[in-house]
Amino acid sequence: MADIHDKLESIAEEFANKVDLAKADIVKTLMKLIEGKTSEEALLILSGINLQKVLELKLATAFSTFEAGAVDILKNTFTTAKISESALRLLLNNARGMVSDEVTQHLSKTTLQSIIDGIGSGQTPSQVIASLDDKVPNIATLVNTTYSQFSNSITNITAEKLPKKTRFVYIGANDEKTRLQCLDKIAFSGANGKTREEIVDQYGDMNNELFNCRHKWEEMSDIPAEQGYEFKERRRERFNA
Repeated sequence: MADIHDKLESIAEEFANKVDLAKADIVKTLMKLIEGKTSEEALLILSGINLQKVLELKLATAFSTFEAGAVDILKNTFTTAKISESALRLLLNNARGMVSDEVTQHLSKTTLQSIIDGIGSGQTPSQVIASLDDKVPNIATLVNTTYSQFSNSITNITAEKLPKKTRFVYIGANDEKTRLQCLDKIAFSGANGKTREEIVDQYGDMNNELFNCRHKWEEMSDIPAEQGYEFKERRRERFNA
């Protein structure tokens, strides 16, 4: 996953930018529609518009790109276990749904409320758009975290199918942004990796640090360095420093 992190991060930023553009366009269009109306009149007009559906249509391309990123995670995951196509589709649909729930459902309701509040206080469309920034989650972080959860699901499903002696390594970036918890897992992996049982005994599960995490447990191949893992004792020293 280390090799595709930059690409996934780029997709997340692109997704966030498209949400911002859609949000701005919708607010400007709707406020023009209700120009000169009272808050009550505007509410009655806007309640007849399916904002969630509008957002879904405007973000169709963004969601297609999101799914392509999830497919890239699969392509860049080393495992000798197999997952059924139906299971993969369920995982992908769930990941998409997690993003969609926040982006379309939450944002549509928040946008409606912000417009009504804006009318009452005499706000301009630009001020309403700006007010939304504090009321919605960081979209790029949401996408990155959802990718992380999707990757964890793949890890847990495949690990369960593999022989107990199978060894895993904790792969991902090792730079100034790497958390101490991830440095610990890199060091714990050791030069020869760890079994699923050893990992679960130590950490309770085989998940990464989830929130915006750039790492994951992955079945150890014959050439771990090509997976993005190269154990060095200095990483353990850095953690203990």
